[in-house]
Amino acid sequence: MSLLIPSRIDQPELLDEHDAPRLEMERSLRDLRRINRYLGGIITYRKLLRRMGGTEWLRLSVLDIGTGSADLLEAVAGEGLRIGLDFKIDHLLYAGEISRNGFGKIRRVVGDARNLPFRDGSVDVATSAHFVHHFTPDENAKILRDSLRVVRRGVAVNDTQRHRLPLLFIRFLGLLRLIGPITRFDGPASVLRGYTPGEARAIANRTGASRVAIARMHPFRIGILLWK
Repeated sequence: MSLLIPSRIDQPELLDEHDAPRLEMERSLRDLRRINRYLGGIITYRKLLRRMGGTEWLRLSVLDIGTGSADLLEAVAGEGLRIGLDFKIDHLLYAGEISRNGFGKIRRVVGDARNLPFRDGSVDVATSAHFVHHFTPDENAKILRDSLRVVRRGVAVNDTQRHRLPLLFIRFLGLLRLIGPITRFDGPASVLRGYTPGEARAIANRTGASRVAIARMHPFRIGILLWK
């Protein structure tokens, strides 16, 4: 393995804890919104949806898994149904408080990605961002298979690639105190829990999708596209 690619280290993140202090939790969600806005998260999310939906991508009904404050769903406001699922109700309630783009148009659902509370073929596309790294390869294969169950078209997810450059960058932001205390811990932990493109393909190949594509997105993001 390249010296630029550290070994994967799986450790819990503070934002996932049930007793994370509210103010620090809110700061971390704001950090994630800024990271998505200024460091390519929104652009990546929109590009992957376009690849999945073509010219009709804004009309797709979308389920975003692990949605957090649902900022990515806000960034693809369109005619289709938008559902944000998260296992922490505090994240969803905070999303409603800070939304500037009519969060009432987004249906909020508390649920577990490992057992999606939806019928087969409920939505056109399932998405997630900065989410795959939370789970082991076996768990991810199961989650992606269940995501394929609830969609009519496909699954489009993305996450940060495990690499030393994004690791150094997020640590640098922490040293400058440009991110909150939870993000200063969770940011590096997220990178070290991430996957390489090859590892992502190995997971995707276990899902039973009719077609698989791994997209290398910049900066240091991996997209996984699965067609029903």
